[in-house]
Amino acid sequence: MKTVMRILLAHLVLIQLANAQTVSTTQTDSAEFDLLKKTFTGRVQKAITLQEAQLFFWEASKFGDSRYHARAAALISENYFEQLNKSMGEEWYHKAQTLFRSHDNYLEAGTTNLTIGNLLTRKYDFETGLPYLLKSVDDFAQAKNYNKQTVALNNLSLAYHDFGQYDKGIAYAQEALQVLSMHPQAINKNLYWYVFNNLGINYDDSNRPIKAIEAHRKALPFGINASDSSYSYNNLGNTFKKLKNYAEAEKYFTLSLQKSTDYEDQYHLASIFSNMVDIERLRKNYSKANLYLDSALYYARKSSSPEKLLDIYYYTYHLKKETGNYPEAAEYLHEHLQLKDSFFTAEKNKAVLQYQAKYETEKKERALTQTQLNLTKTELASKQKTYWLLLLSGGLLMAVLLFIVQRSRARLKEKQLSLEKQLVQEKADFELQQQRLEISRNLHDSIGAQLTLISATVDSLSTNKANTGLDVNKKLASLSQLCDASTAELKNTLWVLNKQSIMLADLRLKMLNFINKAGESQDAIDLHFKFDVTENLPLAAGQALNLFRLVQELVNNSIKHSGAKNIHLTLLQRGGSLTINFNDDGKGFDTAAAQHKSYGLMNMQNRVAELGGRMEVNSDATGTTYLIETTL
Repeated sequence: MKTVMRILLAHLVLIQLANAQTVSTTQTDSAEFDLLKKTFTGRVQKAITLQEAQLFFWEASKFGDSRYHARAAALISENYFEQLNKSMGEEWYHKAQTLFRSHDNYLEAGTTNLTIGNLLTRKYDFETGLPYLLKSVDDFAQAKNYNKQTVALNNLSLAYHDFGQYDKGIAYAQEALQVLSMHPQAINKNLYWYVFNNLGINYDDSNRPIKAIEAHRKALPFGINASDSSYSYNNLGNTFKKLKNYAEAEKYFTLSLQKSTDYEDQYHLASIFSNMVDIERLRKNYSKANLYLDSALYYARKSSSPEKLLDIYYYTYHLKKETGNYPEAAEYLHEHLQLKDSFFTAEKNKAVLQYQAKYETEKKERALTQTQLNLTKTELASKQKTYWLLLLSGGLLMAVLLFIVQRSRARLKEKQLSLEKQLVQEKADFELQQQRLEISRNLHDSIGAQLTLISATVDSLSTNKANTGLDVNKKLASLSQLCDASTAELKNTLWVLNKQSIMLADLRLKMLNFINKAGESQDAIDLHFKFDVTENLPLAAGQALNLFRLVQELVNNSIKHSGAKNIHLTLLQRGGSLTINFNDDGKGFDTAAAQHKSYGLMNMQNRVAELGGRMEVNSDATGTTYLIETTL
């Protein structure tokens, strides 16, 4: 649904742009430029070359108005971003923005920001796309175009919903409603449908179902076609499903499906059929759920929507698990987790939060600057007024005016202090959020896999009646080992997180303890470990945890997958630098394929990157070697 909403919103923006602004050239020029655009877009549908871009840009310069030049640069930029060539997209984007802003053309500058922001966030590239959407809001505010300002705020609400920041999504939807209410004569009423709809889905996914239902019902009167009402009914059904009111949910899903027969929206149909699969599963009507499953998977894959694929993989995992098909359940759970990990990482969350904090800080600083400017203007005006009134009214009137000036200055300074306090609080909140992200990632990395295996083993024990006494004992022993491993992993994480800093010698002892336990559990493998601490340096908690996890990952991967008989691990300290040499005599693996498929290898690369180091991997049939270099 959200993909179609973006298309409709973009279409609305383009219509309004055509009505609101024209370039001051002849009609012949406009028609020729439109033809030039069509020719260019037809040539670059699959890929855009630098020569084609430069030719189009040069031909646009012939029209004698630099705004055509700017529009050409903007179109080139949008095509590069569409084809995921960000570096060239940004280069042409800056050219377009420079030309637009030289004419104070905030309207088209904002339209370019909105288009690029939508292209990127639709592909779940939030860390790159959200800044463009934020810039578009500011541009449309400068242009005093309240329809497009509302569209930009609504797209921000939708993007933050997809990113999982529902409170931000709610805040931007409410800001859009404020813009609409402040300018009732200048806005398109259909925008209320989009805003209430986004407000509803953010309330729904943040576990506020009553507010979600209220928002979706408010949206219905502003829908202009069957498509609008179909989305609203589907969203209402989804909320009632979460409230376990399955009869009401099915009623709205049926209405949504009936309204969607006039058109084929693959994203929306994927949403409806996925919801039908899940509601029938929740009712234990497994045969009926399987009837809807093929359609749900088909439309989700056709839509190429990460959100819909995540939903149907998750629903299918539960359906297969509850019907005893554990191999397929495991496959769909793997697909769900792999897709989720590819889009939602701590690094991406950090990038978005950093830009959001920077954007809000700059906004506050602009407000502070404006307050100081107003203070200066007020002081200047007061001085001039005082001068003339002194001549006309005498000392008494001057005293009254000075009192007014001092009072005004005190209020402005009070406002300035208040804004500065808000800045300090926002920075503190941002640092707290960063700590929470780090803790959650470490807990996910350390015990998430063990808990998943524990859950699967318990499910197998409770549902598989064919288990013999020996099978049960083996699985109980496996559960005990998994629980012990999870407890040890949790202790390893808390060992680091409970300290501000850790000495290098303490880290060496922790690694040695891990190596000894690993060696005791593997009779067929000889583990050789050497770590001489030449200078006992203090390490930050996060740095120590990353080094420990790297050693764990290297040893565990070799034990589980390589079939090695000998494992050698040497850590060499040279002052403030550390070199990790690892090698085994196992069967090796395909390093090129593992770059894109191995979560363990990607995780190690991410940890090395966080340490500011580098990693080399070599593997063949005689074994595997790792060389990791970093600073302490």
